[in-house]
Amino acid sequence: MKIFVIGAHGQVGQHVIDTLLENDYQVVAGYRDPATQAPESSSEMQAVTCDLTGSIEGLARVMQGCDAVIFAAGSRGKALLAVDLDGAVKAMEAAQLAGISRFIQLSTLNAGDRKLWPASLNDYYIAKYYADEWLMHHTTLDYVIVQPTTLTNDAPTGQIKFDPTWEDTITRQDVATVLVEAIESDQHRTTIKIANGNLPIAQAL
Repeated sequence: MKIFVIGAHGQVGQHVIDTLLENDYQVVAGYRDPATQAPESSSEMQAVTCDLTGSIEGLARVMQGCDAVIFAAGSRGKALLAVDLDGAVKAMEAAQLAGISRFIQLSTLNAGDRKLWPASLNDYYIAKYYADEWLMHHTTLDYVIVQPTTLTNDAPTGQIKFDPTWEDTITRQDVATVLVEAIESDQHRTTIKIANGNLPIAQAL
């Protein structure tokens, strides 16, 4: 299978690329600027320009021929509307235009419940809420929305649990593994909330 990764230069995105390659996927990795951000392309990984502020048609062209999309992009608060929200929606519409049905989206814990949003991250949560809502209610994509709790750079455990709290954490590598495992999992048009726990990831999905 050939997987298109949006946000390949991000902390989770880099783990996603490595995990896909370790599992023998073909990868098309989307970067804002491949010349400065991407490793050298190979027979297994092609680096392409992916501009979430550009046109849907342009995104669809670089996605052409892929079997699934992993959306792991984020602006780190610098362009929440243009990237985290509208960029995600454009990616969904581009996937449909390119004939791709499987869409794995990285979100954040409890994005769907305003009562649980941290006040300090309100604008970020607004972006994630509406991006998730659009995927669920305005597309025909076969999606999995992955909502992790607080991320760490600790060593991966390879194990998760569902229905976490904010006191729980999960490593970025384990989030990446979940995103990759979700591609061919039996999860369809669903949202999963995750933290590190005691279920092996492949078994959990």
